[in-house]
Amino acid sequence: MRWLPIGSGEPHGGHLPDDTDTLIATHLAQACAGATDTILPAIPYGCSFEHRRLGHGVSLSVTTFATLVRDVVETSPDPLARIINGHGGNHVLSSLVQELNAHGSRVLLLPTREHWDQANEVAGWTFRMHDDMHAGAVERSLLLVWGPERVSDRILSDLTAPHRPLFSAEGMRRYATGHSGFPNQASGEAGQRAIQSLIDAVTGTVSSWVNE
Repeated sequence: MRWLPIGSGEPHGGHLPDDTDTLIATHLAQACAGATDTILPAIPYGCSFEHRRLGHGVSLSVTTFATLVRDVVETSPDPLARIINGHGGNHVLSSLVQELNAHGSRVLLLPTREHWDQANEVAGWTFRMHDDMHAGAVERSLLLVWGPERVSDRILSDLTAPHRPLFSAEGMRRYATGHSGFPNQASGEAGQRAIQSLIDAVTGTVSSWVNE
């Protein structure tokens, strides 16, 4: 079976690297893969249009992104594929995976929203994942485990905008200056608990799916 990590290239508030989402997806795939599985090179760019007014960043068009993922999945000799998505803005993946499965592929898109919510609870945070949207406690905590050398000592103030009715039209700039969440609540200990929860949830879902 094959694992395909997918991330993004976008600013993360200045205290986390631009490839944060790609690092998280890659490390999670490595942690969940079996001994005989193949981990494909990560796709480092996704759909990041919500950051277009916040400086540097790379975003693939929806068409290009979907075509790239489709080609990787459909040209694989292995009929079973697991996509590990590290960027919440890659919404098109959900519809694409449903379409691929409808046409005969067997593809899972992970982690699910439920997996992230469970990891949030296990980590001990009281905020909702929706409120820690970008470069907050969750991403900083995961990188304190998976890439501490990439995490800046500079921590931004906690800032959240839970009500974002115009987000799809105007992106991050309307609601945040580069991050939205609670980076001051990050810790390696919470990150480790969240990681273990994600690993357990992802591998459990894969096992159930494969054995059906």
